Amino acid sequence: MMSVLSSIARERTSRGVPPRLRTLHLRETVLANFKTQLPKLSRLTTLSTLRIDSVVKWDIIHLFTIVRACPDLEELSIKPTLAAARASPSYSIAQDELTSAEERNLISGSNTLPMLTHLQACSLYNLTLTLPALRAFLEASPRLSKLVLAYCDHLVREGQEDAHLLSRTHYHDEQGARIIRLVGAHCPDLKIFHLSLPYGGGSYGLGTPEIAVMLETFPHMEEYNLSEVEFDPVIFKSPDTAGYTNRITTMNLLPTRPDAFRSEGVPLREILCTFEHLVHLRAPASNYYIEDMDLHNVLEQLEECNPDESPGCGKPQPYISKNDSVVTRQYIWACRGLKTLHMKIEQRRSTYRFQTERWLIVFGFLSRMAPRLQELYLSRYTTNVSFRGGLCLLTRLQDLERIRIIVNYCPWREFRVSTLSWLDPTPPSTWDRFVYSRHHREKEHRDIWKHYKGIAPPEVTTAGSMMVERGREMGMDLSKLGYPEDLLDWMDERYRDPTTDADTIATNTTIPGCRKEPPLPLPKLQSFWVEMPHYSDMEYEHLRDYEKFVAKVRPEVDIQLRRPRLDEYFLTTLKMY
Repeated sequence: MMSVLSSIARERTSRGVPPRLRTLHLRETVLANFKTQLPKLSRLTTLSTLRIDSVVKWDIIHLFTIVRACPDLEELSIKPTLAAARASPSYSIAQDELTSAEERNLISGSNTLPMLTHLQACSLYNLTLTLPALRAFLEASPRLSKLVLAYCDHLVREGQEDAHLLSRTHYHDEQGARIIRLVGAHCPDLKIFHLSLPYGGGSYGLGTPEIAVMLETFPHMEEYNLSEVEFDPVIFKSPDTAGYTNRITTMNLLPTRPDAFRSEGVPLREILCTFEHLVHLRAPASNYYIEDMDLHNVLEQLEECNPDESPGCGKPQPYISKNDSVVTRQYIWACRGLKTLHMKIEQRRSTYRFQTERWLIVFGFLSRMAPRLQELYLSRYTTNVSFRGGLCLLTRLQDLERIRIIVNYCPWREFRVSTLSWLDPTPPSTWDRFVYSRHHREKEHRDIWKHYKGIAPPEVTTAGSMMVERGREMGMDLSKLGYPEDLLDWMDERYRDPTTDADTIATNTTIPGCRKEPPLPLPKLQSFWVEMPHYSDMEYEHLRDYEKFVAKVRPEVDIQLRRPRLDEYFLTTLKMY
């Protein structure tokens, strides 16, 4: 590799000038050799983008070596890829740590860093950093607007010849805050910043005090990139940080490790109910509980009216009354302009009962809380995509472009043509409307409600509810959320007869010949994916017919009923940083 780079640097064009190498992507897995190899190269003065694939731990001193060889970089990215992870040999940072004497010579001696006047974006993974070395790099990078220090270790060299890593102690917490303040002092105009340090238990992230320091240090920043670790939501309400939350528009709560598939402690509900200007929230491993979407206690009513008599069944979670003005605000999302949402759907009590009814609650909730949603990614261990599961309620989100649902279990026998027929943009025929209005609605009402045996109808349960009143204040009708009437209302919208509908008649009186058809289902939809890892090849073949159906009625939509990608962390998560 070094031989090829040397030959490129020595080459001359027909006019006697070196070739202008702009972008270099090195598919290497170990950076140790850069310490000795790069200094031997001629300076790559035309290089503006350098990307290196690496998953091993490496020392920040190597960063000095790289930028000396490439002084005009605009983008530097050293982070893992799936191929690099698979090819990476076992490698310990202890083999290549530098002594404090070497570091002092490199920072304060004659070999100082050149000014990196073009460097704007820098993403560094698996880095062992020190405060003096980081300070030297930041002082040389005055135009830095993006800085990612992910999955890093903080090394303290206390004048000894051998370096040592500190454990995650209170002192180490203070070091995290010092790193944040150091970055803020030298890069006050950063637009994107991420820092993740060892947090205990093998995870990487920031504690509550460090997140508070970040909010205070970057009061202008609108995009926050945090690791999916537990932090106290009180930091968003303290006098020192409460004013900052209102200007945050983008929040990425992403895992820093491939095996971080779930996170229990991220206060996802509090974030959505606090940040009024939030537009993009990506938290693919953070839990949002169905019970928090069940605003009218439908699930507990079902449990009480249909007790589970099977051995070993647990008791339902005690219901917390939401008919209180303070509690109501904690369950209704404040971010009415949300466009991107990635999250994991969970339930507090492990049970396979009422899964269809749970999904009706989920989709009914989302269709009201995020009316401007464009991208929806949900992860859930089991799902129901039948009509009663309420997936069709997403058609109320007229701006929705991308839907992706990842489930561990979804019975393929539940798929019917009617399962996805709501994607058909063709308005129902006059005969379909007639059949529905005369016969079908009553039948659907009986068929759906028989699964809700014994519970009170919504007009009784939600009468005088503060949750409903709060929804009306924000322009939402929450009176039927979670009830079968929500589906029946959707069917009324779908099969509405434009010749007899009262609104249509009023319109026709002012605009002769005008027919007010029902709104098209998801007019901007681009992709619709349901990913199921445990299907057999035969079951996937069965689903091909439904892909063909959607391809026929919506040829512009990319529909895939398939297995999830195994390299999800590398292909999707790391792109956000």
